[in-house]
Amino acid sequence: MLSKKAIDEFKEIYEEEYKEKIDDKMALKKAVALLTIFKSVYRPIFSND
Repeated sequence: MLSKKAIDEFKEIYEEEYKEKIDDKMALKKAVALLTIFKSVYRPIFSND
């Protein structure tokens, strides 16, 4: 679960990018989806040095 502060920050960024306001429920849904995608594609890169 994301904190109220994190949801509010996501809403601010979303509004800046898309010029559209969203409610807390939609912000939580979109933020969790974004974090899920990020978690799926992010992999640490290891060096053989």
